[in-house]
Amino acid sequence: MKEKIINALKWRYAVKIFNLNKKVSEENINTILESARLSPSSNGFEMWKFLVIKNPEIRTRLRAVSFDQPKVTDASHLVVITYRTDVVLNATKERIERTAKTQNQDPSELDGFRKMLDGGIAQKEQNGTLESWVKAQTYIPLGLMLETAALLEVDACPMEGFMPEKVDEILNLKEKNLKSVTMLALGYRGDDPMAKYPKTRRDFKDVVEFI
Repeated sequence: MKEKIINALKWRYAVKIFNLNKKVSEENINTILESARLSPSSNGFEMWKFLVIKNPEIRTRLRAVSFDQPKVTDASHLVVITYRTDVVLNATKERIERTAKTQNQDPSELDGFRKMLDGGIAQKEQNGTLESWVKAQTYIPLGLMLETAALLEVDACPMEGFMPEKVDEILNLKEKNLKSVTMLALGYRGDDPMAKYPKTRRDFKDVVEFI
């Protein structure tokens, strides 16, 4: 298993050119998305949503606000990763309800936990870090989707090269209390010259220090 993980990560790279004729199976896509759903999150808030864009017309519109990157339309699947903007209103309430249901408890038994969650949100709202904190959480499921895809030998390319406000407008995200953060193109590499280059990574000793 250790060798499989490392080999998958060595095989993976940010694909620029996708095979137009090869599609990722529904089973593999659902496995990748399930890995995102099972991602850890701060306080278990899970303040994200993953939008799988199937409509070709919408993908063409998204490409236009993504600096005309072909992978937006050419990849088998396109996932837009978003974060929720209704944290103050709903995060604690949903977390308590979810926990009570899962653990078969009365929500009133979790009042101490509720106060802790509300206090953390209030503090971040007061010091102006709430949105950046919620936004940063979305990179956790992104990483897990990349790892899962690599283990399944599904190619991927994470993307920040787009105009978020335009993407939000196209997908009507404001009405859904969402904002876009990243996109993830999934599929299989085509005639991509980047595939032949070895990984350029800093040495283990340069990025890891045991103290």
